[in-house]
Amino acid sequence: MPMNRIRSLIAGALLTMVPLASNPAVAADLGDNRPMRPPQDFAPPIRVNDIGPWSGFYLGATAGYGFGQGRADGDNGRFGFDQSGALGTIFAGYNWQMGRAVLGAEADIGTGNVNSSTPAKFGTLNTDLNSMGSIRGRAGFLVTPALLLYGTAGIGWANYDIGIAGFSSESKTFTSLQVGAGLEYMISRNLTLRTEYIFSDYGREVLSNSGGSNGYKPDSHAIRAGVAIKF
Repeated sequence: MPMNRIRSLIAGALLTMVPLASNPAVAADLGDNRPMRPPQDFAPPIRVNDIGPWSGFYLGATAGYGFGQGRADGDNGRFGFDQSGALGTIFAGYNWQMGRAVLGAEADIGTGNVNSSTPAKFGTLNTDLNSMGSIRGRAGFLVTPALLLYGTAGIGWANYDIGIAGFSSESKTFTSLQVGAGLEYMISRNLTLRTEYIFSDYGREVLSNSGGSNGYKPDSHAIRAGVAIKF
């Protein structure tokens, strides 16, 4: 091979190596056979524990507004009566978390200023809520690890004073089926906020204290907000 040809090949090889040698990062990479680390931005997804922060016993209180139209029939005529007013309850319950599902049981008791005053055949019908309560199951889904969307159903009761103005009133307890739904948000491991709607389908009860014998059925709706402490 001619000497000029050999000199040209050597010069070309040297020119190729100069940029690599002048760049330490490239030179180091050429000699590093370790596997590349994945970018730190690719964090693992949030995992909801099988027994997570929602599981456990809790206590709380709510305040809200109750309203509804009751129905009356009997010797005092057949008519409807509107009820409305403020409500307040205290409650206790227990949750079981299974992945993103949360199941639970809850009981509450409360009172309110829910009343009505309605013209009737023998005078004005007055109703006034004394106390109320319920035992319900809850079933929910975690929209996010901190936000629970739930439905609830169970049995409830309410005690009312009912009477015709000018006559004596009578205290009567009504039982009901209850259904509802709500949202609950965990602001810390031991504190949640909630808002919910509850419908109570009370049964019919007969009173005979004034204006003859009459049946009453005071169905109600409740919209309430509350706070709970989890233990």
